[in-house]
Amino acid sequence: MRASFLLCTCASALVVTPRAAPPQAMASTRTMPLTMGIFDQLKKAFDNEDYSKSPAKYEQTNARASHILVKAESDAMEIKEQIAAGTLLFDEAAIKFSTCNSARQGGKLGKFVPGTMVKEFDDVVFGVKDTGAEFVPKHEINEVVGPIQTQFGYHLIKIETRNMADFDFRAQEGKL
Repeated sequence: MRASFLLCTCASALVVTPRAAPPQAMASTRTMPLTMGIFDQLKKAFDNEDYSKSPAKYEQTNARASHILVKAESDAMEIKEQIAAGTLLFDEAAIKFSTCNSARQGGKLGKFVPGTMVKEFDDVVFGVKDTGAEFVPKHEINEVVGPIQTQFGYHLIKIETRNMADFDFRAQEGKL
């Protein structure tokens, strides 16, 4: 760095004080290497990662399910047998037999998180079992589960999608 000195005389001593160089002089002598390019921060946006296989990387634990609600357990068993035999589709059965308001949508309940439904319902959708090595869901996707008794009656439940967030410690410990 170039510096100029200003000499001053005070009483009996000679004092040397540095004087700042003009900004133009400092700018021309100071060159620092760039540590980051202008577009380096945008690089990740163009990585072309396929997020469709892991859409919920940052999403909380949630699911989509359909259900059929009836008053009697025997009715639920009959409907489940017809669905298993293939004589009736799940959504058709919901429209035809369910006493819930969701019957008009084929029993579809939409997306929900743990704690939204009654405990017995949540246990079917979000419940996990310990295999010794890891916790896995109790019920498979698209499996018709039931009849499950709740305060509202008997449910047949079909889990359409389920996302168990990696960061949700409750799911990892089987506490959902």
